Amino acid sequence: MNDSYALSLEYAEIAEEIIKEKRKDILALGISVGFITSNKEKKHGRTKLVLGECQKVSDLQRVFCPYDFLIIIYEVNCIGLSNDQMKILIWHELEHIGVDPKNGEFYVKPHDVEEFDDIINAHGIHWQE
Repeated sequence: MNDSYALSLEYAEIAEEIIKEKRKDILALGISVGFITSNKEKKHGRTKLVLGECQKVSDLQRVFCPYDFLIIIYEVNCIGLSNDQMKILIWHELEHIGVDPKNGEFYVKPHDVEEFDDIINAHGIHWQE
């Protein structure tokens, strides 16, 4: 089966709620985020499944893409996650959106640890289990 990708209005709606509650800076700065679903079984290394990822849209991609960031959800890897866990995953990916306070440039933030402190405090480090 070929890998496929599609825009997701469902995940965008979930993210809108999260942004209003937890990432108001994204709204305030006018950062646009596109949500994509994929049937790809993506892994990090040999065994660790990648549930989602956040990518900064390059200058070249901006010619074709109206977003500053793309969040890709690898749905085949998310089978079995509850609705609440999917919301946490989307929050997790939104936490990767960073803005340099010195020059205002957007970038993809790395993890604080394997998870983000805010999510650990709210849901524990093993929320996906």
